[in-house]
Amino acid sequence: MRFKRNEALKKSKGPAGSIVLYVAAIVVIIIGVAYLVTNIVLFQKSVAQYVAQGYTTADVTSQLIPSQLLPGIYEPIAVYGGIALILFGAGMINQKISKCLKMLGDLGVESAELEADEIEVDEHEPGKPEA
Repeated sequence: MRFKRNEALKKSKGPAGSIVLYVAAIVVIIIGVAYLVTNIVLFQKSVAQYVAQGYTTADVTSQLIPSQLLPGIYEPIAVYGGIALILFGAGMINQKISKCLKMLGDLGVESAELEADEIEVDEHEPGKPEA
């Protein structure tokens, strides 16, 4: 019984390359979220500084939202989110290709495996005309 359980675990585990790509995608997402939070905190501190200097909150936010907050939100979502999606997609593609290659290997299909009767031997030497 124990042998079958270990065998089932081996079958369900994906290829190592796909796992690395998935982990890299998660790390990139975490970095993007941290960058997003940092930009929002920076915006709040900038508004607080301008309000402390005597400007009204409405004037400060109307000026800083289009120039600081929106680019600070869109950039991490676009850049880090895009990179994470690419990594995740590459992991999925790698997993599917690995599954197909494993299925071909199970069928015994290999490109280097040829039987002697399948190989055509040309007895004609290159450079000499045929007689």
